[in-house]
Amino acid sequence: MTRNLQTGGFTQPQSITLMKAVRGLLATNLDVARAGLVSKSDVENEVYLFRAACSELRTEISNARRTSQRTSSTQLSHLTHEMEILSQRLTQESSALKDELKGMLNDRRMAVRMEQQGVEQRIQELNYKITVALNSDSKSEVEGLRWVLTRRAAMAIGCMAVLILGSLRFITYKMHVRDQERQIAADKAKADHNNNNNSSSSGSNNNSNNFTVPSREMGTQTSGGDAEAMLANVSRDGSPAYVSLG
Repeated sequence: MTRNLQTGGFTQPQSITLMKAVRGLLATNLDVARAGLVSKSDVENEVYLFRAACSELRTEISNARRTSQRTSSTQLSHLTHEMEILSQRLTQESSALKDELKGMLNDRRMAVRMEQQGVEQRIQELNYKITVALNSDSKSEVEGLRWVLTRRAAMAIGCMAVLILGSLRFITYKMHVRDQERQIAADKAKADHNNNNNSSSSGSNNNSNNFTVPSREMGTQTSGGDAEAMLANVSRDGSPAYVSLG
């Protein structure tokens, strides 16, 4: 090794020193390696112990996993049971809420129907009152109109009665006046007839040419001159006069 170092460019003392240093390092490292090495039996024991520890750890892990699985399954079943209970409770509460809502809706419908019936009753009462008021007003108006018509009819009948009575009294008065005029004319005619009979006897020759009217009291006949006097009296009075023959 020293020769190789020398051929490599080192001197002999340098190469000897280097080789000594390398030898010392090797000796130190061998001591360290011998101190750190373990025997085969120790290694086998360590391996056995490691494997035993691994098996124990595997067993513990599997037991812990099983326990955790059981716990998880128990918790899951408990949670499932609680979930079922909660779902049942929710279903019951929802059904109860539905029933309450239905009841509230039915109550509201009944209240609305009652309000509608009340409003309809009020409307009917108002219509009845309006009808009664209108009927009473119409009846009062009809009664007033009937009273006015009755009063007017009574006044018209009274007026007609007054007019009829007045006309009857006027006609009676006129008839009485005419009767008086007729009586006067008859008396005058009788007087003239007597005068004519006493004054002239020659008038008997002209009796055949005169118009005579028989008298029921005297049994005599009037001459044509008497008739002319009667017509003159009628024209003078302005109204027809009739001679009373009885």
